[in-house]
Amino acid sequence: MRRARIFVLAMAVVTMLVVWAPPAAASHNADQHSPNAVHFKNIPRSSEFRFGSPAFGQSFQSDLAFTGDYAIAGNYNGFRIIDISDPEDPAVVRDVWCPGPQNDVSVWGDAIVLSVDDVLTSSSCTATRANPQTLETGWEGLRVFSLSQVLADTPDPDGFTRLEPVAAIYTPCGSHTHTGIPDGNRVVVYVASYSLRSGPDCGPHDDPTDTHNPVHMKISIAEVVPNNPAASHFLKTSPIDMPLWTDLVPFGFNPLGGCHDIQVYVEKKLAGAACASVGQLWDIADPENPKTLDPFWVVDEPDVDFYHSAAFTWDANVVIFGDEALDGNCSGTQGQIWFHSRLSGDTLGSFQIPRVQAADDYCSAHLFNVLKTGSGYRLVASWYTGGLTVINFTQPSRAREVAFYDPALAPGDTEGLWSAYAYNGFVYSNGLFRGFDSYFVAPARAGGKNLTSLNPQTQ
Repeated sequence: MRRARIFVLAMAVVTMLVVWAPPAAASHNADQHSPNAVHFKNIPRSSEFRFGSPAFGQSFQSDLAFTGDYAIAGNYNGFRIIDISDPEDPAVVRDVWCPGPQNDVSVWGDAIVLSVDDVLTSSSCTATRANPQTLETGWEGLRVFSLSQVLADTPDPDGFTRLEPVAAIYTPCGSHTHTGIPDGNRVVVYVASYSLRSGPDCGPHDDPTDTHNPVHMKISIAEVVPNNPAASHFLKTSPIDMPLWTDLVPFGFNPLGGCHDIQVYVEKKLAGAACASVGQLWDIADPENPKTLDPFWVVDEPDVDFYHSAAFTWDANVVIFGDEALDGNCSGTQGQIWFHSRLSGDTLGSFQIPRVQAADDYCSAHLFNVLKTGSGYRLVASWYTGGLTVINFTQPSRAREVAFYDPALAPGDTEGLWSAYAYNGFVYSNGLFRGFDSYFVAPARAGGKNLTSLNPQTQ
């Protein structure tokens, strides 16, 4: 009956589609949304604090991945497995305690992979934050869990499931994000990391025996085995070439040499690399040996603060980069999504949401996925305090918002939504403070394909 009610609701919302004008500014005392977007349910975050430092004190919610009827929702204290078989009433199945920022997540068969970009005393879920962060015996990188093992484990009385990863892969400069490329019985994983903060093999420090590049300038490559997660292991590193990003040096951070997010289009053998100061297009015909030093092209738009995220249209004609601006409330040109020709790299257009946020709210493009439709281009994106948006960019020079949902902010929340994706006809988001949400958004449903799984960074 739940499915039937959802179908009735969907049809009712579709009949409501009218020309609508979004508000010029967003007040976050109550939800704001277009008439074709409906919120189903919020599941609040289940934990708040772990690390004592201000930089990592909050248990922010992070990225999402999907397998079957499960959403895997990362957070700085671990990850949650959420049953979304009924999108109107999602429910937490397991809440795994394993602190390690950011815990960006992917899922491959029985393997759940988490990115850890903070130096810990070990790879154990009971590890503490290393002091100093340059501790030579410290650990950062990828943790790999067995999905079946997590589901079979009995939660503790406090509701958390506590178990250790079946594999831990140390990577230089840790893992800020990661991207998987299915390759036969394995998944080749590109690890994006950088030198903004020093670590055992990252940034400048005073160990004269250490020969690492102080500005990093590489990605790490690992192998994950979906049917045997415990066999996952490190493979190699691959050098990259980019201008150093130095915007935070005046605030005590290191020059940044490295990529933030990498999007791969497996069938087209392409990777869109968002590398802080530039966006690049790589040849990944040989997944274990990507041509990271010989990109097809490099883009550097003057209005882009920080190349953060990437995606492709499904016909591979357009490459998309997201700019995570350092600050701003979506009142200017920074913090947009940019559209480029896949063949030449030429800029085809850009998009900013049409809702200026409150002065102290942080508003910027963040994470997104492109709908696989029969015609036209649409994507779903999270926009921090701007909520989630659906963009029609069939004409990239005239991209427009066709739906949005801008949730009210709780007291003290000036961050909003970290991630938002379409999956099998519905939209799901993870908010830094607010937790997990499910929605029906009509333009994100039309033409959508049913998938058995979704890792948004793998197209």
